[in-house]
Amino acid sequence: MPSAPLHLVFGASGYIGGNLVPELLAAGRRVRATARNVEVLEGRGWQGVELVRADALDPATLPAALAGVDVAYYLVHSMAAGRDFGRLDREAAANFARAAAEAGVRRIVYLGGLIPPNPRSQHLRSRAETGDVLRAGTVPVTEVRAGMIIGPGSAAYEVIRD
Repeated sequence: MPSAPLHLVFGASGYIGGNLVPELLAAGRRVRATARNVEVLEGRGWQGVELVRADALDPATLPAALAGVDVAYYLVHSMAAGRDFGRLDREAAANFARAAAEAGVRRIVYLGGLIPPNPRSQHLRSRAETGDVLRAGTVPVTEVRAGMIIGPGSAAYEVIRD
């Protein structure tokens, strides 16, 4: 399968990434998965998945993650970083878009959020801005917008459960 297109799940340790990787594998795709802490991914037991440590806020980690990638799923956000997460999200997206272009990535798929006109939520504004920054790059971007995703293990589910 070395000549098959390579799909990168950037942010595979999160709820969506953790569910996307097995779906891509089941569809016969070649998959590379990244996280800041690759040990989390090693514990998933995914067979045939290349695991790479990468952080969009550390540009030096991006070339190895993006090398040879056809489609990159961008699933990261910086909300846990505190009040400055919006700036960090924009910086991460700009780093990723630039590195993806340099690596010759053919498409970025970004999971954003449903954004009402004039959102009051800093989180929703940041989701929209992240999409804007990714689209400002030269790699074509498909932005999928979703409402709150709730499932066992998701942050939203844990908050509701607790």
